[in-house]
Amino acid sequence: MDDAAQLQDGFVDFESAFARLRIRVETACSSQPDWPSGAASAIRVGLEFAAGDPAAARALTSDALAAGKTGYARYERLVSYLCSLLLHGRAEAPFAEHLPEETERALAGGIAMLVAQRLDLGRHSELPALAAEATQFVLTPYLGIDEARRVAELRR
Repeated sequence: MDDAAQLQDGFVDFESAFARLRIRVETACSSQPDWPSGAASAIRVGLEFAAGDPAAARALTSDALAAGKTGYARYERLVSYLCSLLLHGRAEAPFAEHLPEETERALAGGIAMLVAQRLDLGRHSELPALAAEATQFVLTPYLGIDEARRVAELRR
């Protein structure tokens, strides 16, 4: 297969996986009464998606990053999408003006790298069990440690 065909295949794989992930995440968010619960639900379904379809999750993370400039642009679309969902957390934070501008990008990138790492190690089945910890990690800047832990525990 030539380079152009590989790029096209990577594009199709990425777009398909991204569309399926967005549907699951948006459904999870909209089914909850508030942003923290929606974020927790979205993290859980995102990790379940990655565990259940590691090829799709790999297309969104490791494969995208390995595909050079074009693939990196795809990966950036994923991270930017996740950032847009996390930005709503600033309305929950009484100290939002003190959060670094890069907070959402760091959180979204951290979760994406967690997924990529488990995939690359062949340990994708572990991802759903990490949902509570990942939820606490993501919610802490917005809600504080105690409330983030409480929300994460409710979603176990």
